[in-house]
Amino acid sequence: MSGGKALSKRGQINFTQLGVGGILKLYRLAVPPNQREYAWTDTQVTTLFRDLAKAISDGESEYFLGTIVTIPRSVDLLEVVDGQQRLATIAIFLSQIRNYLQDKDPLIVESINNEFITAIDREKRERVPKLQLNLDDNEFFRDMVTDKKGQKPATPKKPSHRLIRGAFEQAQIQIKRIVSTFDPKDHGDVLNKWIRFMEHGAQVILLQVPSDVNAYKMFETLNDRGLKTSQADLVKNYLFGEADARLPEASQKWSFMRGALESLEEEDVTVTFLRHALIAILGYLREYEVYEKVQSLAKGSQSSVQFLNLLEGLAQTYVAIFNPEHETWNTYPDSMRRAIQTLNVFNIKPMRPLMLAVASKFSAKEANEAFRIFISWGVRLMIASSTRSGSVEEPLAAAAMKVLAGDIDTAASLKKQMADVIPADEQFRQAFETATVSKGVLARYYLRSLEMAAKNEATPWFVPNDDRQTINLEHVLPERFDDMWGKFDEESARAYVKKIGNLALLLAKSNSDLRSADFKTKRAVYKKSPYELTRQISTVSEWDEERIVERQRGLAELALRAWPL
Repeated sequence: MSGGKALSKRGQINFTQLGVGGILKLYRLAVPPNQREYAWTDTQVTTLFRDLAKAISDGESEYFLGTIVTIPRSVDLLEVVDGQQRLATIAIFLSQIRNYLQDKDPLIVESINNEFITAIDREKRERVPKLQLNLDDNEFFRDMVTDKKGQKPATPKKPSHRLIRGAFEQAQIQIKRIVSTFDPKDHGDVLNKWIRFMEHGAQVILLQVPSDVNAYKMFETLNDRGLKTSQADLVKNYLFGEADARLPEASQKWSFMRGALESLEEEDVTVTFLRHALIAILGYLREYEVYEKVQSLAKGSQSSVQFLNLLEGLAQTYVAIFNPEHETWNTYPDSMRRAIQTLNVFNIKPMRPLMLAVASKFSAKEANEAFRIFISWGVRLMIASSTRSGSVEEPLAAAAMKVLAGDIDTAASLKKQMADVIPADEQFRQAFETATVSKGVLARYYLRSLEMAAKNEATPWFVPNDDRQTINLEHVLPERFDDMWGKFDEESARAYVKKIGNLALLLAKSNSDLRSADFKTKRAVYKKSPYELTRQISTVSEWDEERIVERQRGLAELALRAWPL
């Protein structure tokens, strides 16, 4: 169905394809009071205008702008779960067209005001905006879009107000650009073409879902930018609503949590943290279950504030497990910082809830030992290609829950809990014998740890403190090979080039000189290497599949010492 209003049966999810301006025309829309503010920068605003201009210039009848997710709150009122940035920007653009045509085309001005910008609320006997933003932005936005000829412009008081004003300024610039090449008497017709396109051609999928839970679950299958942020907003809105009279306290705790998490500069970090925190509290759950689980944990003002207090504390610890220099580790052994540095190289997300729980509950001594164990677990799981399988994620989650609850409080008892999940020595050795490594940072780490194990150095499992600019990863059989490597055809080279047995460490200068040299030339360089495992390659007369397999078997034996259980 396109271009029209669709009716949905109660309790069913309804979707309609129509123009984004058509949504403003057909419905009254309200952003939840505590949802995030208007956030589009000049770049995002002008990108939208430029895309619309290109579509109109190219004569396209439709241009797709993504999905708008809403919850019907009455027959004609939709609560906007996702899409406020696009809706607000289009409303701003239409209001600026109205402002430009104020003295030039009064009927178009009247049409924009009555159909897209405002509506009559018969109950209140007053004209109200078609789009209502959150508590922080609504009054400023209303003052800006409302037709108030001759009145002084509203004064921005918040960063989001300045962004709204910036969007108005960019819309004004765009409108002047649109009409610049036309006779003034044609400006109404030219801009009316834009109004029609926004009403009918700039298409979106309007989703109407019957409840907050369904709105959250829709995010699992949508790919629009910003949806992850809106998931966090949905959780926030629920908690703030439950907080009731304690809203200022709840708002402060959410702000402290968000402020801590923003230091990570990781995309969608709030949603990821919420899931990992809830896993540590409740056990394994999927992302789409987060909202429902929050509802089960926080009911009423006291429990919602208590839950936010827990999240605030966990967020501080969550940030610390990403930062080896964090002040949290000042009272821990120095090896704790090195363990965190190493685990961040791995970035195994299913392990984060357990890391969070251990850092929150274990003593410094026990946490230090547990994080050392996590390194061996991480390598063994990565080599066995099982970091994301349910058979591993769910036991890791169960262990995290037991740790946070206080049922497990030592590294030894944690090892016992996970004994049947982490690859044992024989399974790990066999997996290592056939493993390939695509990520250079992991290959370098593996080889440095194996080198340290070969030299019987202490703590081979930590990331070494060496300069990556001076030590390079060397592929004995080069990634780009020629006839000099006649023992390999294209298929076998592709199968063996990233095998751990084909990889070595070299000083950067040596590596750059070798490039894709033949094996005889490489052997001479390997012989002088300061790295024992690299020198060993120089003892063979030729390099073929058998030599790679043989070397990798030897490295697999060393791996048991480098990453012990």
